[in-house]
Amino acid sequence: MMQPLRYLGLFVLLSFGLRSSLPAATAQPAPARPAATPAPARPAASEEKALLVYPNPSTGIVHIAINGFEGRKVELRVLNVIGTVMYREVLSELNDRATRTLDLTKFANGLYYVKLEADNASEMRKLVIR
Repeated sequence: MMQPLRYLGLFVLLSFGLRSSLPAATAQPAPARPAATPAPARPAASEEKALLVYPNPSTGIVHIAINGFEGRKVELRVLNVIGTVMYREVLSELNDRATRTLDLTKFANGLYYVKLEADNASEMRKLVIR
């Protein structure tokens, strides 16, 4: 039983020992990496759409802060994990930083999604209710 382990140890030792002791001239050059693509430009802070759901995880009382949807009509929905709409509300004429407080204490414990949709914008966040 000990003899196969000795051979394995000797093999590992020789493999790593020989690689590190090779002259630099015989070492293979590292393959060239493709040039990095530039990061997409981020919209200005005034154009960013934001949906903040807190506290998360929650016991059912959830605060929702909405930013970047000023003057728009938006639809706020809470969906369960299979996509069933559990709560729906249409918000009109939002100001700069709109906030809503939802009472979801009657919801079962688990994972939900809070989705905010406007004309051509959509934001979604996970919400855990314990």
